[in-house]
Amino acid sequence: MNKKNYLATIVFDPRGSDGTSDEMIPKLSEIISDSDGEVIKIENQGNHDFAYPQKKGLSNATYLQFEITGLPSTPETIKQKLKLEKKVDRVLIECL
Repeated sequence: MNKKNYLATIVFDPRGSDGTSDEMIPKLSEIISDSDGEVIKIENQGNHDFAYPQKKGLSNATYLQFEITGLPSTPETIKQKLKLEKKVDRVLIECL
């Protein structure tokens, strides 16, 4: 199968002791690699306020962008694995 390029934006809750982006980047990269994806580039976009908060008490979060190469099934596998992470609030994966 042909590999495709994807842009994954992962929003996570920075509150708590294990919430720094420096600690989350390797963990998220490992999840992507375990899902048959290859991380090409990582960009920390910092904290941003939500226009419409979904969780009580969470009005802003840290945004990380990953450029990924993977199979067509890779985005769905990544989303399923990230649902199990308590710190991950939102995931958006789009094809480039």
